[in-house]
Amino acid sequence: MTRTAQRKQVNIHIQDLCEDKARAGDAGYAIAYALLELADAQQKTAIAITRLGLNDAATPMGAIEMLSLETKRIAEALNAISEKFPEE
Repeated sequence: MTRTAQRKQVNIHIQDLCEDKARAGDAGYAIAYALLELADAQQKTAIAITRLGLNDAATPMGAIEMLSLETKRIAEALNAISEKFPEE
């Protein structure tokens, strides 16, 4: 197994652990999980923008669609954080 594949497996394990504990009600893990989701969405957004700029996507509209999906994931993650910590 390559080092990149090992890193990917570790990241998936960490994200799964944070998700499980967050869903169990641990606020600290909820924040960690949301941040991991945001980081993942940001990375995918950067890839989508690169593909759009390089015309590397199957179609330009495909790149825009990917960008909109990642923007939606970011919004959902931010919403999850705001629901966990409502304004006082």
